[in-house]
Amino acid sequence: MKKNMILIPKPHTTFILAQCSQCDEKKVVFSRTTADVYCKKCGAMLVKKTGSKAEILGKVINNLD
Repeated sequence: MKKNMILIPKPHTTFILAQCSQCDEKKVVFSRTTADVYCKKCGAMLVKKTGSKAEILGKVINNLD
């Protein structure tokens, strides 16, 4: 098989630009984070860890690829 014909799989994870619901601070987070992520400005929880995909508690602005 030719090298240019081999398909490269895309990852299931992305980086997400999340906005805090209380103070509108923006932060880039990983979609499958292993730790809780807090806002630096007000201390509110932005992302809650789960067994697989993280639960976004703030507002998702954009998926960064």
